[in-house]
Amino acid sequence: MKEYSVKILDSVFADIEYIANYIVSVNTPEHAAKYSRELQAEIMSLRYLAGIIPESRYLSVRHYHPHAKQLRTHNKRLNIIFHIEGDIAIVDKILASKMIIN
Repeated sequence: MKEYSVKILDSVFADIEYIANYIVSVNTPEHAAKYSRELQAEIMSLRYLAGIIPESRYLSVRHYHPHAKQLRTHNKRLNIIFHIEGDIAIVDKILASKMIIN
């Protein structure tokens, strides 16, 4: 199994911060911090999963890169949008599942 390096774009960190701020507005800062850590752990799972995930068939995902792939989070509410360049999985966007349309 091939292992990839994971590069997270600055805009993705902004997405995570936006999600955390939303969670704080409806729950607690502790919950937001825990969710952010879990989301980052799921992103890092791309080290092993990036190569076996197929390219997305959705135009709204391929908008971010012509060869974009998506990893749905464990709670199925978010998708980690990424593409591969050589040995690097580059995370382009965190997108709400309801925003993925064809």
